[in-house]
Amino acid sequence: MSNFLGVFGHVNLDYIISLPSLPETNTSIEMLDQTIYYGGTGANIARWAAKLGVKTALASFVGPDFPEDFESAMRNDGVDLTGLVKKEGYATPTCWIMTDPQQDQVAIINQGPMKDMDDFEISKHTVEKSELIHIGTGRPAHYRKAMEHAKAHGKRIAFDPAQEIHYVYDAGTFSELLEMADYLFVNRGELKRAMEYLGMGDKLDLLAHIETLILTKGKEGSEIITKDKVYEIPAVSPLKYLDPTGAGDAYRAGFYAGLSRSMDLETCGKLGASAASFALENIGPQENIPDWDAVLARVK
Repeated sequence: MSNFLGVFGHVNLDYIISLPSLPETNTSIEMLDQTIYYGGTGANIARWAAKLGVKTALASFVGPDFPEDFESAMRNDGVDLTGLVKKEGYATPTCWIMTDPQQDQVAIINQGPMKDMDDFEISKHTVEKSELIHIGTGRPAHYRKAMEHAKAHGKRIAFDPAQEIHYVYDAGTFSELLEMADYLFVNRGELKRAMEYLGMGDKLDLLAHIETLILTKGKEGSEIITKDKVYEIPAVSPLKYLDPTGAGDAYRAGFYAGLSRSMDLETCGKLGASAASFALENIGPQENIPDWDAVLARVK
């Protein structure tokens, strides 16, 4: 076994474009500035986890235009990129986010090869060479195959559909994938949708399907819920607050950093909260990744 964590999810390029105002239909406007950030839920979790000392593999699909420095940065952090596949005829998943001074936004997303991932082979390497499989954003049919392969090889599975629970999944696909999972990550909005899909009135009912529910609540911290206990995890305050992008992914990486070291769930949650606080201190989801000692020191 070469990795503790195998992450399936998006690898994105995010263009943040500042405008004096959002243009009206059939008009044009000159931008004030543009910044490119490396992101995507899969890349964020994998890179943060690797920097925190977790042996991590990443499975995703990008285009031949995937930036060499993005790939090098992940390799240098120790991410196993065997499962990162460049698909001819596609562009790397890209999001253009246009923002005016009032922080109103318009976004355009090119999913690239991720929109057709149901037609592609799963990364058996990422599954077979990892102890725990994290299923993030992407298409349910592809992830059904990945989770079935993981179950066949006795792997633990964390299910984390994120915002895509609202528009990529339906009650059937969500229920089907949940039945194969051991952990479920959700925020409050995603929890509500999950309970609607399953016809539940109490979040504790989810424990009939999974072993552990991890509920993130922003400034109010998080909850880690098992059949035996509910752990209330306080948020960790950042030294400064600049941008929430990627904080949830950082939380997951911190959680896995503890889990890979056989720490108890409460400590894992605190490590997740600590990691998330670093993400809040800079703009961009991969711009302020701490090392293990820094995350541990903030917990203490």
